[in-house]
Amino acid sequence: MEVSGRKEWDDKHSTSNQGRQLTVLCQPCECDGDTIEAEAFCETCNEFICSQCLKVHRKLAMSKNHVIKSKNEMPISGKKQKDPCSELCSVHHTEIVNFYCEDHNSVGLGCGDCMVLSHKTCSVKLVNDVSDNYDTCEELVQIKSKTQNFLRRILSYQGDIVNNIKTADEMREKIMKEIHIFRQEINEYLDNAEADLLKGIDQLTSEQVSHLEHMQKEFESLDTEMRECLDKISNNSDKINQMFIVTKLAHERIEACQISTEELASKCEIEIFDFVKSQELEKLVTDKCPIGVINEKNRKLRTQSKKSLKDVQTTLFKRLHVRPADDTKKCTISGIDTISCDKLLLVDFKNYCLKLLNIEENKITCSFKTDGQPWDITKINTGLFAVTINTTGEILFINTSNGISKSHSIKVRKNCRGIDYRHGVLAVSFSNPACVQLLDMEGSIMKEFDIRKHCSSPFYIALCNFDNKSFIVSGFYENVLVEFTVDGKVKDKIDTKSPRKLIMTHDGAVIVCFEGISDRLNMLAPNTREVLPIAVKGVEKPICLAISDDQTKMFIYDRSNDDIKVFDIN
Repeated sequence: MEVSGRKEWDDKHSTSNQGRQLTVLCQPCECDGDTIEAEAFCETCNEFICSQCLKVHRKLAMSKNHVIKSKNEMPISGKKQKDPCSELCSVHHTEIVNFYCEDHNSVGLGCGDCMVLSHKTCSVKLVNDVSDNYDTCEELVQIKSKTQNFLRRILSYQGDIVNNIKTADEMREKIMKEIHIFRQEINEYLDNAEADLLKGIDQLTSEQVSHLEHMQKEFESLDTEMRECLDKISNNSDKINQMFIVTKLAHERIEACQISTEELASKCEIEIFDFVKSQELEKLVTDKCPIGVINEKNRKLRTQSKKSLKDVQTTLFKRLHVRPADDTKKCTISGIDTISCDKLLLVDFKNYCLKLLNIEENKITCSFKTDGQPWDITKINTGLFAVTINTTGEILFINTSNGISKSHSIKVRKNCRGIDYRHGVLAVSFSNPACVQLLDMEGSIMKEFDIRKHCSSPFYIALCNFDNKSFIVSGFYENVLVEFTVDGKVKDKIDTKSPRKLIMTHDGAVIVCFEGISDRLNMLAPNTREVLPIAVKGVEKPICLAISDDQTKMFIYDRSNDDIKVFDIN
């Protein structure tokens, strides 16, 4: 192999008895297309140079102190030369880094001036002398591995940021919808209140108007009667006897009409009304009180706060009670998910209900009865969850913005079990017969996989990776975890004992509960799927679990004593 700076000459140029000999050429001149024989070698630049270049090399401030080998001391022609160092010293900016201090490792790299000033008593070597076979050394392998792991973490955090941006948009839409609904409720309330007042005043005035109209008719009747009396008197003015009789009769009638008139006059009064504003509402308007406030909760979605769970350690923090006094049966919590930093949503399989558990108060604050037996749960976004209803074959969408309420549901096959959601895809496992379906949010089947050959009881499922490229099911009766690609091919198979709920962490690890193993969970490491134990002291029969958004808390349901144990993740 030809080495830079050397060139084979023909026999006629040879000065030895050999057929051919390598003659070293000046490398700077060779770059300009000239073939001039080298007269020296700069160890600092790791470069062969001719006499003219050597003069320039010794004049320049940045290279005058370089280590120069004469022609007789130059490296032998058959020795492979290393690439020249080009990194400039961070302290002496015109000098090249070509020395390494073994005592100070990574901070021990520097130029000749650095070594003289700061490493006089250290073990100093030329970089050229210590870099042999560095491309295959363990340190380089470790550095590359750490860098790749760091890049994966950055990718994970970037994924978290994308998810948090999506969550922020969803939260904005949700709050705007709630404000709009509340405004409609206020408008409806005010419309109804106004209608009630208008109806009241209309009824009151109508009664009085009706009464007055009746009085008006009575007066009209008296008026007619009095006019008739006058007419009779006038008509008999030339008949004295008749006029006498008519007048006497009119006198009696006038007295009667006078009494009636007085009685009617006393009834002609009306009640006066006025409108008195609600002091509370008037104060709201006067003070310009807002119709609500945006409440900033303690929990914040920060990717920086999320921990890697590779070397996780746990400490028991609290025990939570899951069975209120009105439960008719013993609890079986088959699913857990976090609503917020202080609330959990529980799936109680035996009692046909969902429960909202306040962590701080250690109390079930409300429950929601389901038509069939619920089994598993997954979070869609802030405030919206999806629950599989095993016996009726449906996915129930639950809103938790104000207690627990049904949003909507989609029909699926009966015997639906595990459910997980990621990036617009619902993964659902079924038993009898065993299969997995990938659904869109409307319930349309995107893909379906028959997994009966590998697992007959896929109790739970977890979508893996950030792009839904694989999924894992827990085969409870087969004592196995099986990972499938989205093409339905088996990617990995792990024998284990009675696996239950499994969840994926933000960095791609999968944590699994095993009902048959006490005081321990297992974690499947990202990519390698190496099985790593997680100690959870005091848990005898872990059935299902959840992890807080910031991955500082782990919630495990222990079937042995019907409680949820909260662990701090250290």
